[in-house]
Amino acid sequence: MRVHCLIPLLLAVASPSVLALDAACEPVLKASEARMKQPAWHSIMKFGNGERLEAIKASGQFFHQVDGKWTKFPVNLDVAEGKVLAQIRSGEVKLTDCKAVGNDMVEGVPVTLVSSRTEMAGVPPGGATLYIGKQDGLPYRQVGDSVTVEYRYKDVVVPKL
Repeated sequence: MRVHCLIPLLLAVASPSVLALDAACEPVLKASEARMKQPAWHSIMKFGNGERLEAIKASGQFFHQVDGKWTKFPVNLDVAEGKVLAQIRSGEVKLTDCKAVGNDMVEGVPVTLVSSRTEMAGVPPGGATLYIGKQDGLPYRQVGDSVTVEYRYKDVVVPKL
């Protein structure tokens, strides 16, 4: 069940349309690609119902926290995210309505806010706003209909199992 919770995360990071991918959606895809290239990251998903999921990439491995305990994650999240990006680029998953909607700061990092809409078979369509670092192109926050995801890249280490 918790693996299914990562699908919205992947879609959120790799959000909006594609028959001919709108140039306004490229920053969303590029942010996802930039995160995949990072040697380490820590994501914290907070759902509207109070549930919280965390994932870490460090030392070439993936981990997630379940019920307060860290375990190795059985899926390579970079590969999974890459597949979603390929589906977006092919048009199988639609990323649409992308537009820059403002500027902000996330933990001292200046970001551009890009809103988008994602449509995928079997999943209700959803909107999200991605906070993309102005200098490094990395995603720092994503706010969707019922979930907020925070991303960190500094001082991320393998968690104690």
